[in-house]
Amino acid sequence: MNATVTMEEVKPGHPGSEGCGAQEVRDQTDTPTDICNQIIQLLCTGLSDNSIMAMQKELQLMNRGSYYLEIQRQDLVPTADQQHTLHLSDSTLLSLINQPRLQAAMSMAKTQVKLLLTYLGMLQDQIMRGCRELEAFIVKYNQGGVDSHTAASMKQKLQQTHQDLKDFERRMTRTLGPLDLQNQLISNTGNYPIPQLSVTVAMKMPVIFDRFKSRVTSTSVYLCWEVAGEEPQEPNEQFEIHVKSLHPTVDDQGHFSKCMCQLYHIQVNNLISDRFYQFSVKRVDAGNLVYGMWIDSITLKTAEK
Repeated sequence: MNATVTMEEVKPGHPGSEGCGAQEVRDQTDTPTDICNQIIQLLCTGLSDNSIMAMQKELQLMNRGSYYLEIQRQDLVPTADQQHTLHLSDSTLLSLINQPRLQAAMSMAKTQVKLLLTYLGMLQDQIMRGCRELEAFIVKYNQGGVDSHTAASMKQKLQQTHQDLKDFERRMTRTLGPLDLQNQLISNTGNYPIPQLSVTVAMKMPVIFDRFKSRVTSTSVYLCWEVAGEEPQEPNEQFEIHVKSLHPTVDDQGHFSKCMCQLYHIQVNNLISDRFYQFSVKRVDAGNLVYGMWIDSITLKTAEK
């Protein structure tokens, strides 16, 4: 089973590829003025302040997302409303799947996610360095200090930055895979036809508190949360809420509690007045969760009596 992101692909970018978000870089006799104009165009499009902020937000969401192994039947034709996704909570499915192979697939999926997130972080850093170098070239050009050698070097940097932007956009996907399994998850015993399964890794956007809707009284806190990116509320989602007192007394040594909730809001009662509490929320861990490190937290103080 090979990860979709190979080690070779982790080396960010290669110059000379297609452009991204601006006119493509010409190949032959660009003058310093031509290169300057192309850089300005890229700085106003793919490297504008709004574009960079959007890129940073997208990567932040990717890092905070939850990643799940999804198994689908390939030997069935999906209908318009059914993709034949199988769940690891299905006891019949679990009885058929080779557990060591499943664990190997889960481990490979986790490695693939971590590799992708690391690569995207490296790529973003390289894009920002390229942006600074291109901006410095514009300043130097305006000061009249650009020779043909410097212009040629900046042309290569411009090509590299175009390719990095294209690679970054191409990698920003919520579905990774399919995984290339060396062995089918269901062993062939020869007694019955084996269902043909495909395995992918799907991302769910992070769960975050809605700070504006949260309210406190002297003994209770009302909390609301949502899925980032204005995603619609999914039915049957389960969330885990942690409550921790940040100022324990002699009789209350940092009280900690947790509860489960199937709604996107909850009221926590029986709190002590005039005290800080830390609340955290996340999806309840599922059996097919392969990677999900981020948990949103909020600190609120109950009102005085």
